[in-house]
Amino acid sequence: MKKPRILLVQPTTVHLDGTPHKTRWRLIMGLMIPLMAGLTPDDLDVTLCDERLEDLDFDGGWDLVGMTTTIGASLRAYQLGDEFRKRGIPVVMGGFHATLQTEEALKHADAVVQGEADLVWEPLLRDWQDGKLKQIYKADKLHDLKGLPRPRHELLKLNKYLFKAVPVQASRGCPYRCSFCEIPVFYNGSYRTRPVEEIVEEIKQVMAVTGFRRFQFIDDQITGKHKFAKELFRALVPLNIRFSCLWTVNSNHDEEMLELAAKAGVFHVNIGVESISQDSLLSMNKIQNHTKDYKKLLKRLEHYGIYYSLNFLFGLEDDHPEIFEDTLKFLHEVKAPEAFFNTVTPRRGTPMRTQLEDEGRVIIPDADMYTNNFRCMFVPKNLSPQQVEEGVWRCTKEFYSFKSMFKRLLLPPGKFTMQGLTENLLFWYGAKRQIDPVDYY
Repeated sequence: MKKPRILLVQPTTVHLDGTPHKTRWRLIMGLMIPLMAGLTPDDLDVTLCDERLEDLDFDGGWDLVGMTTTIGASLRAYQLGDEFRKRGIPVVMGGFHATLQTEEALKHADAVVQGEADLVWEPLLRDWQDGKLKQIYKADKLHDLKGLPRPRHELLKLNKYLFKAVPVQASRGCPYRCSFCEIPVFYNGSYRTRPVEEIVEEIKQVMAVTGFRRFQFIDDQITGKHKFAKELFRALVPLNIRFSCLWTVNSNHDEEMLELAAKAGVFHVNIGVESISQDSLLSMNKIQNHTKDYKKLLKRLEHYGIYYSLNFLFGLEDDHPEIFEDTLKFLHEVKAPEAFFNTVTPRRGTPMRTQLEDEGRVIIPDADMYTNNFRCMFVPKNLSPQQVEEGVWRCTKEFYSFKSMFKRLLLPPGKFTMQGLTENLLFWYGAKRQIDPVDYY
């Protein structure tokens, strides 16, 4: 008997003219569609498509299409949903955007999964097979993260990803409540961790299947519980792997944890410092960051040989015109190896977005679908939207200029010189062509 065919799609983003963003390669692979494939019962045939890298076959004989909707790729997800439905193929959407904008997503899909799919994906598939597909599926409880299946990364075209680093998840959610961030909204304010032994076993299985020994922990905050993080890092030491992850800058106070992370094989950590202005941080409830400690805490990463990149947001309530120059000055003082600059874009459902809407300051209400050019979707208190957009581009271009690279990475050469130059040159190439560095991911 022929198995029903399911296509799981990671939609690409779109350019400002509405055309899909296509590339021959990208830096890293995503986790969501491989995880959904892992959750799919064996009596169904599953195909994965990372649309950035390959063209979709709309007439491929699919019986059901599932799509993960990130904020940036939501517009493309809607275009694809409409195309499949024209052909009579039912479409299911999930992810952050479909969860926060369910009514909107249902105009382009037959069903939406709100929040986590782990507990509802199999029931949804059975309903579909029985001809009883409902419009909304939402689990009545949060998953305890025990017994998760191995994501089926091998169904992706692995040779298309430049960094051979497999995504893995050790925790979900975040213990903090930054007002611009949708993560506490999506996860109902929870922060949960997986059993360490199951994470280790998954990594061993992935190495056996793919041959890769590099991993990318996609957790929003892997050090949300220091006891858990230390247990995890200790367990990773014998595996002899290399990995990247995200954590908050205040995590660097814990030197035992930094030492364990270094021993476990961390080669890059991404940190959302967001701003060098304490007032701006407080305006968005990022109470865990203290700017007076930044230099000391970043120096600790350098001490343990941990390469890092920093994320910044502009357009915050207490940002002034000098914020861009001050940020660049700070980055050169600490010799930051890598940084990403963005306008703050709070999504619908977040406290910051609600405040902006109540105050009538939102000027691009569909900015939930924005993808590039650092659009500023609202009127900041002390800057114009244009000042924010121009300032973000200025920071990007100046930080990734040859002069800046020389100052930060070569004067004198240090622990981060080789890794930094490789990635900085890629982003210099993009900045020259008005490409947001994040687009490479």
